[in-house]
Amino acid sequence: MNTVAPIPLAPPDAVPPPVPGASRAEEDRFLRRAFKHHSRTFSLATRLLPVPVRGPVATLYMFCRTVDNVADEWAHKAGPEKAYAHIERMSRQLYLTLVGQPPNELLWRRLAEVHQTYRLPSEPFYELLEGAIWDIDERPVESVDDLLAYADRVAGSVGAMMLPFLVDSDSSMNDLRGQARALGQAMQITNILRDVGEDRQALDRVYLPLDLLNQAGLSADDLRGDILIGPKRAAYISVLETLMDLADDLYSEATESITLLSTGAQLAINSAARMYREIHNELRALGYDNLHHRACVSIGRKAVVIAVDDYARRKERLIHAVAA
Repeated sequence: MNTVAPIPLAPPDAVPPPVPGASRAEEDRFLRRAFKHHSRTFSLATRLLPVPVRGPVATLYMFCRTVDNVADEWAHKAGPEKAYAHIERMSRQLYLTLVGQPPNELLWRRLAEVHQTYRLPSEPFYELLEGAIWDIDERPVESVDDLLAYADRVAGSVGAMMLPFLVDSDSSMNDLRGQARALGQAMQITNILRDVGEDRQALDRVYLPLDLLNQAGLSADDLRGDILIGPKRAAYISVLETLMDLADDLYSEATESITLLSTGAQLAINSAARMYREIHNELRALGYDNLHHRACVSIGRKAVVIAVDDYARRKERLIHAVAA
């Protein structure tokens, strides 16, 4: 008998899930609120998508958020064995959902509906579960190649999941898989750079490549101290800039073929890329202090970068200001 309880769809102090027997309108409201609460930038960009795909994207996000909840909060609080059990359970539930026999839970019912309409590719969903195992195993990120592999599993996979909502034909989807994964990888690297201190303090995890730190004369233990004060500051900034450059290249790769997306999706995806990339500049504006602060892009700044791509100009100005 399966005795593993369902994972909460959101932390209990965040957005309360709908009660059993809730109406579809109440479930829709929960999906929208949870999406906005947990991903303000991505949910904002989603508002620029055609109305029919906004609900499916929120459902997809609920799946991704639930997996993330297992890999992070659940694994940290309940231990790896229970987290493994939940991932195994989710894998079985995902299989049933994709063959049209979803468990009677909100996530799986809605995901089955979306799959019936859009014929979602199954591989990226299982890749995301593999990414959760990477986290639960506490597998170290030894190199830049490891970082890219990890980012592909936990976020490149999400880009691939999203494609059916963003293209007009199967041929376009085939042509854009690489770019979709590149955008997911870029966003994940940006998230990692934003959350270095939070990951270290809350989860005792380091996602900055260890060989890159070592080449700069740093170690993971340095992230526990005040390396932004003293002789190691320049080396740490160099590591962050190297990874921001890597992410910037991936953003460029992802957006160079954006015209192949459906007309209704182009503005939303281009906006999402610009808003996420601007986190790099906010990190620079903080003096690169991602150990004690979380770089955030204001709603006003998001509006600016959607309208005008001034990322490179602001980047140069901020780098010069820090160096002065």
